[in-house]
Amino acid sequence: MPIRTCVGCRRADDQAALVRLALTADGLVVGRTTPGRGAWLHPGCGQLALRRRALGRALRGDPGPAEAVAAVLARVDAGGSAWAIGAESE
Repeated sequence: MPIRTCVGCRRADDQAALVRLALTADGLVVGRTTPGRGAWLHPGCGQLALRRRALGRALRGDPGPAEAVAAVLARVDAGGSAWAIGAESE
């Protein structure tokens, strides 16, 4: 399994344990196969990523309005282990 680094806590982990956020023309979306620049995040590390301002750097662009980014990160954090491979709805 590929190893990815969480943009929130900066710990390396299996790709299956992380959620991929991608910056598309529509804004910040969750999806493993979504085209666009991506960033990987553990469920539960969303607030840490916001505090570190890590998403903008990882995505190399503006992730969008703060309210929209916070809503996506809250959705990821609330999903917990439901984001495991196979459980994610794209």
